[in-house]
Amino acid sequence: MKLVVRPTTKADVAAAETCLTDGKAALAELDIPQWQGEYPNRIDITEDIEHGAAYVAESADGALVGTLALSFTGDETYDAIDGAWLTDSSSSSPTYGVIHRCAVSKAAAHQGVMSFMFEECERIAREHGAKSMRIDTHERNLPLQGLAQKLGYQRCGVIALPYEGEADPLRVAFEKLL
Repeated sequence: MKLVVRPTTKADVAAAETCLTDGKAALAELDIPQWQGEYPNRIDITEDIEHGAAYVAESADGALVGTLALSFTGDETYDAIDGAWLTDSSSSSPTYGVIHRCAVSKAAAHQGVMSFMFEECERIAREHGAKSMRIDTHERNLPLQGLAQKLGYQRCGVIALPYEGEADPLRVAFEKLL
């Protein structure tokens, strides 16, 4: 599948949200409790657009088949880790990029879309001068963990989400040197 990764526009919000909805359904089918509430949704996509952090994958026929957030502003959640990051960088002075809220449409699942998106994020991160990429996921999200490891990300430890009411706040954290 030939793809282009580009910044998300306001016109893409509905299709990007469909990717998130498909991602939620895929997690539910695997009995993974991650994303089984309102989050993430079109509000998160819109906020990511406003912060210049929203990206989509578009197929050659113009279909939007993947979505994610790519940020270079640091993530306070990553400041405390049970383990150790590969780089010594905090949210107050980040030298890393972060991938969040990544999902693929059901129609494009298992076709390499997310692998391509991660590789493009790494290219963008290098252009921003980032030294590494970080990502986290639920401990039961073995498909994403497998993808991260296949692409050279190393498991660094466990972080805890700071959101009140989060039933299962622990996440496995990965980092890749660029």
